[in-house]
Amino acid sequence: MSHLAYACRVFGMAMHDLAPPVAAALPLPGEGRLLAVIGPSGAGKTLALKTLAARHGGLCLPALTDMDAPVLSLFSPDLPSEFVLRTLVRAGLADGRLWRMKVGQMSGGEQQRLRIALALCSLPVRDPLLVADEFDAHLDELTACALAQTLRRLCRGPLRMLVSTHNLATLAFLAPERVVQINGAVTDVALPQPRSLADEIEIVPGTARDWQRFAHWHYLGAGRPGPVCAVWRARVRGHDAGIVMFGYPHLLLSARKHALPARLHVSALRGEGPAALNREVRLLQRVVVDPRLRGLGIATRLIAHGLRELDVPYVECIAQMGAFSDFLLHAGFERVCTLEVPHAAQLLQRFCERRDIPTHRLHEPVFREALLAKLPAPDSRALQRHLDHLARSRVNTGHGSSRGARSASQQALNAALARLGAQPDYYLWKRPA
Repeated sequence: MSHLAYACRVFGMAMHDLAPPVAAALPLPGEGRLLAVIGPSGAGKTLALKTLAARHGGLCLPALTDMDAPVLSLFSPDLPSEFVLRTLVRAGLADGRLWRMKVGQMSGGEQQRLRIALALCSLPVRDPLLVADEFDAHLDELTACALAQTLRRLCRGPLRMLVSTHNLATLAFLAPERVVQINGAVTDVALPQPRSLADEIEIVPGTARDWQRFAHWHYLGAGRPGPVCAVWRARVRGHDAGIVMFGYPHLLLSARKHALPARLHVSALRGEGPAALNREVRLLQRVVVDPRLRGLGIATRLIAHGLRELDVPYVECIAQMGAFSDFLLHAGFERVCTLEVPHAAQLLQRFCERRDIPTHRLHEPVFREALLAKLPAPDSRALQRHLDHLARSRVNTGHGSSRGARSASQQALNAALARLGAQPDYYLWKRPA
């Protein structure tokens, strides 16, 4: 006898006389609007949301079932890679470090943001409807409020959004068009006064030592940047939320010829030139935000604050993330150009061409091993020295000479090959007249 048959016999119940539950009728939000649904557990919120989604072709946040899957493998290979990365950035996952992780290595808040990004990539172009049931489940209040604000920011244009929550503190950050409660019937609830965590950001001075608290979140690793001249930290509700670091510019950088006065070009940096460069130019070295609080504009606020405080007419930035996120543009930078391919990378290209090794496939182990097997040859020693320089900097600063360089170690060679395809952009901020 099954457990069900036993229970029904003991309590005198028929085994199949239960009527299916009836879903509460929820209203459909307008385009670019968000409807929030609240109510006690068991009130039928999930059933109501799924029913409305099925009726209007809505999409629920997908489940994450394979915790060992690499994050980027969850996205359809038919999607353009640039679109996928930009969508991750929109969802608050602007982090190359996270893109290399497996799902199970992410925090609960990051996994929720990943579900949002996956849904955004799958929404139809016409009449998109996104349903986020219990989007803040198992999250602490600060992370939940930050995620709520991300959903509010994403709800633009034709996108409609339905969101349910148990945490009433998040409603103010969702800023919904309407709040309804399900508890037997569907009733309207008074709208909360909209709030923004951006209003709670506090910018305070920092030091180079503060970098250690943020370094593990940077995609290039914990290595400290060059000489630092100014640091600021962002704090939210007493928590360290982000850091920005400024330093002195690279001495030789050919990209300056596109935007800076002639006295600061490479050809002019003789005699008093380097001192003039350090007087007039600073370099935005690092900006890192706590992953829980991304998508709130903290990076932009930090950078803009630093730009106002620095007493120089020009600030440079060399950034790869600028291709996928507009935070530098929002802070006042202008994209000038893409940096030239480093001399070491050009040498490697020619070296590989002579040996029929495709450089665009060096990320594949078989081709990387084929190259590494040929590097000990006598005619590759100069190349090894150049690759050692590339391993230490992916930026072509114009040094050009391998004088003083050492023969690259296996670790350095691997680092150089990993950076081979990186060609960052050059950004410049000019102080308003």
